[in-house]
Amino acid sequence: MNKILNFVETKLAPPLNKMASQHHLSAVKNGMIVTVPLTIIGSIFLLIPNIPIAAIKNFFEPYANMITTVNTVTIGSVGLVGAASVAYYFALEYTDIKIDPLITAFVSVVAFLLATLTDEFTIDTGLFGTRGLFTGILVALLTGTITHFFQKKNLVIRFPDTVPPLVSKSFMSLIPAFVVLTLVWIIRVVLGINVNQVLMDCFSPFIFALNTLPGFLVFMFIRSMLWSVGIHGGAVLAVADPFFLTMFGENVAAFAAGTLPPYITASGFTMFVFLGGGGATLPLVLMMIRSKEKGFSTLGKLCLPASLFEINEPVVFGVPLVMNPYMMIPYTLSTLTLSAGTYLLMLFNIIGRPVANIPWTIPPLFSHYLVTGGNIPAVIWGIAELFIAGAIYYPFFKAMEKQRLEGNEIE
Repeated sequence: MNKILNFVETKLAPPLNKMASQHHLSAVKNGMIVTVPLTIIGSIFLLIPNIPIAAIKNFFEPYANMITTVNTVTIGSVGLVGAASVAYYFALEYTDIKIDPLITAFVSVVAFLLATLTDEFTIDTGLFGTRGLFTGILVALLTGTITHFFQKKNLVIRFPDTVPPLVSKSFMSLIPAFVVLTLVWIIRVVLGINVNQVLMDCFSPFIFALNTLPGFLVFMFIRSMLWSVGIHGGAVLAVADPFFLTMFGENVAAFAAGTLPPYITASGFTMFVFLGGGGATLPLVLMMIRSKEKGFSTLGKLCLPASLFEINEPVVFGVPLVMNPYMMIPYTLSTLTLSAGTYLLMLFNIIGRPVANIPWTIPPLFSHYLVTGGNIPAVIWGIAELFIAGAIYYPFFKAMEKQRLEGNEIE
Protein backbone atom coordinates (compact mmCIF):
# COMPACT_ATOMS: atom_id res chain seq x y z
CA MET A 1 0.00 0.00 0.00
CA ASN A 2 2.85 2.38 0.78
CA LYS A 3 4.27 1.64 -2.67
CA ILE A 4 0.97 2.69 -4.26
CA LEU A 5 0.88 5.92 -2.27
CA ASN A 6 4.49 6.62 -3.13
CA PHE A 7 3.79 6.04 -6.82
CA VAL A 8 0.84 8.43 -6.77
CA GLU A 9 2.77 11.06 -4.84
CA THR A 10 6.02 10.93 -6.81
CA LYS A 11 5.00 9.78 -10.30
CA LEU A 12 1.33 10.53 -10.91
CA ALA A 13 0.69 13.69 -8.92
CA PRO A 14 3.49 15.98 -10.23
CA PRO A 15 2.51 15.86 -13.93
CA LEU A 16 -1.18 16.17 -13.08
CA ASN A 17 -0.49 19.12 -10.80
CA LYS A 18 1.54 20.73 -13.54
CA MET A 19 -1.30 20.09 -15.98
CA ALA A 20 -3.85 21.67 -13.62
CA SER A 21 -1.80 24.86 -13.32
CA GLN A 22 -1.07 25.07 -17.05
CA HIS A 23 -2.27 28.41 -18.41
CA HIS A 24 -4.75 27.07 -20.99
CA LEU A 25 -6.29 24.44 -18.73
CA SER A 26 -6.49 26.84 -15.80
CA ALA A 27 -8.42 29.30 -17.95
CA VAL A 28 -10.83 26.56 -19.05
CA LYS A 29 -11.39 25.48 -15.44
CA ASN A 30 -12.06 29.02 -14.21
CA GLY A 31 -14.21 29.82 -17.21
CA MET A 32 -16.39 26.77 -16.64
CA ILE A 33 -17.00 27.82 -13.04
CA VAL A 34 -18.67 30.97 -14.37
CA THR A 35 -21.33 28.86 -16.12
CA VAL A 36 -22.34 27.00 -12.95
CA PRO A 37 -24.85 29.59 -11.61
CA LEU A 38 -26.57 29.65 -15.01
CA THR A 39 -26.98 25.88 -15.13
CA ILE A 40 -28.29 25.82 -11.55
CA ILE A 41 -30.86 28.54 -12.21
CA GLY A 42 -31.91 26.89 -15.45
CA SER A 43 -32.29 23.55 -13.70
CA ILE A 44 -34.56 25.07 -11.06
CA PHE A 45 -36.91 26.43 -13.73
CA LEU A 46 -36.88 23.07 -15.49
CA LEU A 47 -37.76 21.19 -12.29
CA ILE A 48 -40.64 23.45 -11.19
CA PRO A 49 -43.19 22.23 -13.77
CA ASN A 50 -41.83 18.68 -13.62
CA ILE A 51 -42.15 17.96 -9.89
CA PRO A 52 -43.55 14.40 -9.78
CA ILE A 53 -46.50 15.26 -7.55
CA ALA A 54 -49.76 15.18 -9.45
CA ALA A 55 -51.35 18.24 -7.83
CA ILE A 56 -48.25 20.41 -8.33
CA LYS A 57 -47.59 19.14 -11.84
CA ASN A 58 -51.21 19.77 -12.88
CA PHE A 59 -51.10 23.27 -11.42
CA PHE A 60 -47.99 24.25 -13.37
CA GLU A 61 -48.85 22.39 -16.58
CA PRO A 62 -50.58 25.33 -18.33
CA TYR A 63 -47.54 27.51 -17.61
CA ALA A 64 -44.83 24.90 -18.26
CA ASN A 65 -43.63 26.40 -21.54
CA MET A 66 -43.44 29.85 -19.98
CA ILE A 67 -41.48 28.65 -16.94
CA THR A 68 -38.98 26.54 -18.85
CA THR A 69 -37.98 29.49 -21.05
CA VAL A 70 -35.46 30.40 -18.36
CA ASN A 71 -33.94 26.93 -18.70
CA THR A 72 -33.88 27.28 -22.48
CA VAL A 73 -31.97 30.55 -22.26
CA THR A 74 -29.53 29.65 -19.46
CA ILE A 75 -28.55 26.16 -20.57
CA GLY A 76 -28.80 27.40 -24.14
CA SER A 77 -26.14 30.06 -23.61
CA VAL A 78 -23.43 28.04 -21.86
CA GLY A 79 -21.25 27.87 -24.98
CA LEU A 80 -21.57 31.61 -25.58
CA VAL A 81 -20.78 32.42 -21.95
CA GLY A 82 -17.87 29.97 -22.03
CA ALA A 83 -16.40 31.77 -25.05
CA ALA A 84 -16.37 34.98 -23.01
CA SER A 85 -15.38 33.64 -19.59
CA VAL A 86 -12.53 31.39 -20.76
CA ALA A 87 -11.08 34.23 -22.86
CA TYR A 88 -11.41 36.58 -19.87
CA TYR A 89 -9.45 34.34 -17.50
CA PHE A 90 -6.98 33.37 -20.20
CA ALA A 91 -6.08 37.04 -20.69
CA LEU A 92 -6.20 37.83 -16.98
CA GLU A 93 -3.68 35.14 -16.06
CA TYR A 94 -0.89 36.31 -18.37
CA THR A 95 1.95 37.55 -16.19
CA ASP A 96 4.56 38.68 -18.70
CA ILE A 97 2.39 41.33 -20.33
CA LYS A 98 -0.95 42.84 -19.36
CA ILE A 99 -3.88 42.16 -21.69
CA ASP A 100 -7.28 43.71 -21.19
CA PRO A 101 -9.45 40.70 -20.24
CA LEU A 102 -12.79 42.37 -20.96
CA ILE A 103 -11.90 43.39 -24.52
CA THR A 104 -10.44 39.93 -25.13
CA ALA A 105 -13.70 38.37 -23.92
CA PHE A 106 -15.79 40.54 -26.27
CA VAL A 107 -13.60 39.75 -29.27
CA SER A 108 -13.87 36.05 -28.38
CA VAL A 109 -17.67 36.22 -28.34
CA VAL A 110 -17.76 37.84 -31.78
CA ALA A 111 -15.31 35.24 -33.11
CA PHE A 112 -17.51 32.52 -31.62
CA LEU A 113 -20.56 33.91 -33.43
CA LEU A 114 -18.55 33.88 -36.65
CA ALA A 115 -17.44 30.29 -36.05
CA THR A 116 -21.03 29.14 -35.53
CA LEU A 117 -22.32 30.33 -38.89
CA THR A 118 -24.36 27.82 -40.87
CA ASP A 119 -23.63 26.93 -44.48
CA GLU A 120 -26.17 29.62 -45.40
CA PHE A 121 -24.12 32.16 -43.39
CA THR A 122 -26.69 32.64 -40.65
CA ILE A 123 -25.85 32.34 -36.96
CA ASP A 124 -26.67 28.90 -35.57
CA THR A 125 -28.17 29.76 -32.18
CA GLY A 126 -28.39 26.05 -31.40
CA LEU A 127 -24.64 26.14 -30.81
CA PHE A 128 -24.92 28.81 -28.11
CA GLY A 129 -25.54 26.05 -25.55
CA THR A 130 -23.52 23.03 -24.51
CA ARG A 131 -23.35 21.74 -28.11
CA GLY A 132 -21.07 24.67 -28.96
CA LEU A 133 -19.08 24.61 -25.75
CA PHE A 134 -15.89 23.16 -27.25
CA THR A 135 -16.00 25.70 -30.07
CA GLY A 136 -16.37 28.47 -27.52
CA ILE A 137 -13.37 27.22 -25.55
CA LEU A 138 -11.19 26.87 -28.67
CA VAL A 139 -12.10 30.33 -29.95
CA ALA A 140 -11.41 31.83 -26.50
CA LEU A 141 -7.94 30.29 -26.31
CA LEU A 142 -7.20 31.32 -29.90
CA THR A 143 -8.29 34.91 -29.21
CA GLY A 144 -6.18 35.16 -26.06
CA THR A 145 -3.12 33.62 -27.69
CA ILE A 146 -3.19 35.92 -30.74
CA THR A 147 -3.87 39.02 -28.64
CA HIS A 148 -0.97 38.17 -26.35
CA PHE A 149 1.37 37.54 -29.29
CA PHE A 150 0.64 40.86 -30.99
CA GLN A 151 0.94 42.88 -27.78
CA LYS A 152 4.13 41.14 -26.75
CA LYS A 153 5.67 41.79 -30.18
CA ASN A 154 4.34 45.37 -30.02
CA LEU A 155 2.38 44.84 -33.24
CA VAL A 156 -0.43 47.08 -31.99
CA ILE A 157 -1.58 50.66 -32.30
CA ARG A 158 -0.31 52.71 -29.38
CA PHE A 159 -1.34 56.24 -28.47
CA PRO A 160 0.50 58.78 -26.29
CA ASP A 161 -0.18 58.78 -22.56
CA THR A 162 -2.31 61.89 -23.00
CA VAL A 163 -5.01 59.81 -24.71
CA PRO A 164 -7.63 58.41 -22.31
CA PRO A 165 -6.70 54.81 -21.27
CA LEU A 166 -10.02 53.35 -22.47
CA VAL A 167 -9.52 54.76 -25.97
CA SER A 168 -5.93 53.56 -26.01
CA LYS A 169 -6.92 50.01 -24.97
CA SER A 170 -9.64 49.86 -27.62
CA PHE A 171 -7.30 50.77 -30.44
CA MET A 172 -4.57 48.53 -29.04
CA SER A 173 -6.91 45.59 -29.56
CA LEU A 174 -7.78 46.59 -33.13
CA ILE A 175 -5.06 44.66 -35.00
CA PRO A 176 -5.24 41.47 -32.87
CA ALA A 177 -9.03 41.47 -33.15
CA PHE A 178 -8.82 41.93 -36.91
CA VAL A 179 -6.44 38.97 -37.20
CA VAL A 180 -8.63 36.75 -34.97
CA LEU A 181 -11.84 37.51 -36.86
CA THR A 182 -10.18 37.24 -40.26
CA LEU A 183 -8.68 33.86 -39.36
CA VAL A 184 -12.02 32.50 -38.10
CA TRP A 185 -13.75 33.94 -41.19
CA ILE A 186 -11.32 32.18 -43.52
CA ILE A 187 -11.75 28.86 -41.71
CA ARG A 188 -15.55 28.92 -41.49
CA VAL A 189 -16.70 30.98 -44.48
CA VAL A 190 -13.97 30.79 -47.11
CA LEU A 191 -12.86 27.21 -46.51
CA GLY A 192 -16.27 26.06 -45.31
CA ILE A 193 -14.91 24.09 -42.36
CA ASN A 194 -17.56 23.32 -39.76
CA VAL A 195 -15.44 23.98 -36.70
CA ASN A 196 -17.98 22.70 -34.21
CA GLN A 197 -18.53 19.43 -36.05
CA VAL A 198 -14.79 18.82 -36.38
CA LEU A 199 -14.31 19.41 -32.64
CA MET A 200 -17.24 17.18 -31.72
CA ASP A 201 -15.80 14.42 -33.91
CA CYS A 202 -12.41 14.81 -32.22
CA PHE A 203 -13.79 14.85 -28.67
CA SER A 204 -16.52 12.24 -29.08
CA PRO A 205 -14.13 9.40 -28.02
CA PHE A 206 -13.45 11.22 -24.74
CA ILE A 207 -17.14 11.85 -24.13
CA PHE A 208 -17.85 8.21 -24.90
CA ALA A 209 -15.06 6.98 -22.60
CA LEU A 210 -16.19 9.09 -19.64
CA ASN A 211 -19.74 7.84 -20.11
CA THR A 212 -18.67 4.19 -19.91
CA LEU A 213 -18.33 2.33 -16.64
CA PRO A 214 -14.62 1.40 -17.09
CA GLY A 215 -13.70 4.91 -18.22
CA PHE A 216 -15.50 6.60 -15.36
CA LEU A 217 -14.08 4.19 -12.78
CA VAL A 218 -10.54 4.97 -13.97
CA PHE A 219 -11.34 8.68 -13.73
CA MET A 220 -12.67 8.32 -10.17
CA PHE A 221 -9.78 6.06 -9.13
CA ILE A 222 -7.26 8.71 -10.15
CA ARG A 223 -9.30 11.35 -8.36
CA SER A 224 -9.35 9.32 -5.15
CA MET A 225 -5.63 8.57 -5.37
CA LEU A 226 -4.84 12.27 -5.68
CA TRP A 227 -6.95 13.10 -2.62
CA SER A 228 -5.21 10.31 -0.73
CA VAL A 229 -1.91 12.18 -1.04
CA GLY A 230 -3.45 15.55 -0.19
CA ILE A 231 -3.99 16.86 -3.73
CA HIS A 232 -7.37 18.31 -4.68
CA GLY A 233 -8.43 15.71 -7.23
CA GLY A 234 -11.42 17.73 -8.36
CA ALA A 235 -9.28 20.75 -9.20
CA VAL A 236 -6.64 18.70 -11.00
CA LEU A 237 -9.19 16.83 -13.12
CA ALA A 238 -11.40 19.86 -13.78
CA VAL A 239 -10.22 19.60 -17.37
CA ALA A 240 -12.95 16.96 -17.80
CA ASP A 241 -15.75 19.33 -16.71
CA PRO A 242 -16.62 20.48 -20.26
CA PHE A 243 -17.20 16.85 -21.26
CA PHE A 244 -19.59 16.24 -18.38
CA LEU A 245 -21.32 19.56 -19.02
CA THR A 246 -21.84 18.69 -22.68
CA MET A 247 -23.49 15.43 -21.61
CA PHE A 248 -25.62 17.36 -19.14
CA GLY A 249 -26.91 19.68 -21.85
CA GLU A 250 -28.08 16.72 -23.93
CA ASN A 251 -29.79 15.21 -20.88
CA VAL A 252 -31.63 18.44 -20.10
CA ALA A 253 -32.90 18.70 -23.67
CA ALA A 254 -34.09 15.09 -23.60
CA PHE A 255 -35.81 15.50 -20.22
CA ALA A 256 -37.58 18.65 -21.38
CA ALA A 257 -38.76 16.77 -24.45
CA GLY A 258 -40.05 13.87 -22.33
CA THR A 259 -37.50 11.36 -23.65
CA LEU A 260 -34.83 9.29 -21.90
CA PRO A 261 -31.68 11.31 -21.10
CA PRO A 262 -28.88 9.70 -23.15
CA TYR A 263 -25.94 10.13 -20.76
CA ILE A 264 -25.35 8.54 -17.37
CA THR A 265 -22.24 10.24 -16.01
CA ALA A 266 -23.32 13.78 -16.90
CA SER A 267 -22.78 16.63 -14.44
CA GLY A 268 -24.70 15.70 -11.29
CA PHE A 269 -23.82 12.00 -11.34
CA THR A 270 -21.26 12.42 -8.56
CA MET A 271 -24.03 13.53 -6.20
CA PHE A 272 -24.55 9.79 -5.77
CA VAL A 273 -20.86 9.18 -5.09
CA PHE A 274 -19.96 12.04 -2.76
CA LEU A 275 -22.10 11.36 0.29
CA GLY A 276 -20.87 13.97 2.71
CA GLY A 277 -18.02 14.80 0.34
CA GLY A 278 -15.45 12.89 -1.68
CA GLY A 279 -15.01 9.29 -0.61
CA ALA A 280 -18.58 9.12 0.80
CA THR A 281 -17.36 9.98 4.30
CA LEU A 282 -20.73 10.83 5.89
CA PRO A 283 -21.22 7.27 7.25
CA LEU A 284 -17.69 7.46 8.67
CA VAL A 285 -18.58 10.67 10.50
CA LEU A 286 -21.71 9.04 11.96
CA MET A 287 -19.59 6.12 13.20
CA MET A 288 -17.07 8.51 14.71
CA ILE A 289 -19.81 10.25 16.71
CA ARG A 290 -20.70 6.94 18.39
CA SER A 291 -17.07 5.94 18.91
CA LYS A 292 -15.76 4.93 22.33
CA GLU A 293 -12.56 6.79 21.52
CA LYS A 294 -13.03 10.36 22.74
CA GLY A 295 -10.95 11.94 20.00
CA PHE A 296 -13.02 10.30 17.27
CA SER A 297 -16.27 11.16 19.03
CA THR A 298 -15.37 14.83 19.41
CA LEU A 299 -14.09 15.11 15.85
CA GLY A 300 -17.20 13.42 14.49
CA LYS A 301 -19.51 15.88 16.23
CA LEU A 302 -17.48 18.80 14.93
CA CYS A 303 -17.48 17.41 11.38
CA LEU A 304 -21.16 16.45 11.12
CA PRO A 305 -22.65 19.86 10.24
CA ALA A 306 -20.15 20.38 7.43
CA SER A 307 -20.49 16.79 6.21
CA LEU A 308 -24.25 17.11 5.88
CA PHE A 309 -23.57 19.86 3.37
CA GLU A 310 -20.95 17.89 1.44
CA ILE A 311 -17.90 19.54 3.03
CA ASN A 312 -15.50 16.91 4.33
CA GLU A 313 -12.08 18.56 4.54
CA PRO A 314 -12.29 18.41 8.38
CA VAL A 315 -12.68 14.60 8.09
CA VAL A 316 -10.09 14.17 5.36
CA PHE A 317 -7.42 16.07 7.24
CA GLY A 318 -8.65 15.40 10.77
CA VAL A 319 -8.81 11.58 10.92
CA PRO A 320 -6.66 11.82 8.74
CA LEU A 321 -7.53 10.14 5.46
CA VAL A 322 -4.76 11.98 3.61
CA MET A 323 -1.40 10.18 3.51
CA ASN A 324 -2.98 7.29 5.40
CA PRO A 325 -2.46 4.04 3.44
CA TYR A 326 -4.86 2.23 5.76
CA MET A 327 -7.85 4.53 5.23
CA MET A 328 -7.07 4.99 1.55
CA ILE A 329 -8.64 1.54 0.96
CA PRO A 330 -12.21 2.34 2.10
CA TYR A 331 -11.96 5.89 0.76
CA THR A 332 -11.23 4.62 -2.75
CA LEU A 333 -13.34 1.45 -2.55
CA SER A 334 -16.48 3.32 -1.49
CA THR A 335 -16.02 5.77 -4.36
CA LEU A 336 -15.67 3.01 -6.95
CA THR A 337 -18.47 0.87 -5.47
CA LEU A 338 -21.01 3.69 -5.40
CA SER A 339 -19.95 4.81 -8.88
CA ALA A 340 -20.44 1.32 -10.30
CA GLY A 341 -23.73 0.72 -8.49
CA THR A 342 -25.19 4.07 -9.56
CA TYR A 343 -24.03 3.60 -13.13
CA LEU A 344 -25.64 0.17 -13.46
CA LEU A 345 -28.93 1.30 -11.91
CA MET A 346 -29.09 4.24 -14.31
CA LEU A 347 -28.06 2.04 -17.23
CA PHE A 348 -31.04 -0.25 -16.65
CA ASN A 349 -33.30 2.76 -15.93
CA ILE A 350 -34.01 1.66 -12.38
CA ILE A 351 -33.20 5.14 -11.11
CA GLY A 352 -33.28 8.46 -12.95
CA ARG A 353 -30.33 10.04 -14.72
CA PRO A 354 -28.88 13.53 -14.09
CA VAL A 355 -31.11 16.24 -15.54
CA ALA A 356 -30.60 19.14 -13.11
CA ASN A 357 -27.51 20.98 -11.98
CA ILE A 358 -27.82 21.85 -8.30
CA PRO A 359 -25.48 23.41 -5.71
CA TRP A 360 -23.00 20.76 -4.56
CA THR A 361 -23.69 21.70 -0.94
CA ILE A 362 -27.22 20.23 -0.95
CA PRO A 363 -27.35 17.27 1.49
CA PRO A 364 -27.57 13.66 0.23
CA LEU A 365 -31.04 12.28 -0.56
CA PHE A 366 -32.33 15.81 -1.23
CA SER A 367 -29.66 16.16 -3.91
CA HIS A 368 -30.53 12.74 -5.34
CA TYR A 369 -34.17 13.74 -5.65
CA LEU A 370 -33.42 17.06 -7.30
CA VAL A 371 -30.61 16.02 -9.65
CA THR A 372 -32.79 13.31 -11.21
CA GLY A 373 -35.82 15.55 -11.63
CA GLY A 374 -37.74 14.15 -8.67
CA ASN A 375 -36.99 10.44 -8.99
CA ILE A 376 -38.05 8.56 -5.83
CA PRO A 377 -36.08 5.34 -6.61
CA ALA A 378 -32.95 7.54 -6.72
CA VAL A 379 -33.64 8.62 -3.14
CA ILE A 380 -34.10 4.99 -2.06
CA TRP A 381 -30.78 4.15 -3.68
CA GLY A 382 -29.22 7.08 -1.82
CA ILE A 383 -30.35 5.58 1.48
CA ALA A 384 -28.91 2.21 0.46
CA GLU A 385 -25.65 3.94 -0.46
CA LEU A 386 -25.24 5.25 3.07
CA PHE A 387 -25.37 1.70 4.39
CA ILE A 388 -23.06 0.38 1.66
CA ALA A 389 -20.44 3.05 2.29
CA GLY A 390 -20.83 2.49 6.03
CA ALA A 391 -20.25 -1.24 5.60
CA ILE A 392 -17.06 -0.53 3.64
CA TYR A 393 -15.70 1.89 6.23
CA TYR A 394 -16.81 -0.10 9.30
CA PRO A 395 -14.06 -2.76 9.60
CA PHE A 396 -11.31 -0.25 8.88
CA PHE A 397 -12.73 2.27 11.31
CA LYS A 398 -13.18 -0.31 14.10
CA ALA A 399 -9.62 -1.51 13.63
CA MET A 400 -8.33 2.07 13.78
CA GLU A 401 -10.52 2.77 16.80
CA LYS A 402 -9.18 -0.32 18.57
CA GLN A 403 -5.61 0.73 17.89
CA ARG A 404 -6.24 4.18 19.31
CA LEU A 405 -7.91 2.80 22.40
CA GLU A 406 -4.86 0.61 22.88
CA GLY A 407 -2.56 3.55 22.35
CA ASN A 408 -1.13 2.42 18.99
CA GLU A 409 -2.50 4.66 16.28
CA ILE A 410 -2.57 3.22 12.75
CA GLU A 411 -0.80 5.40 10.23
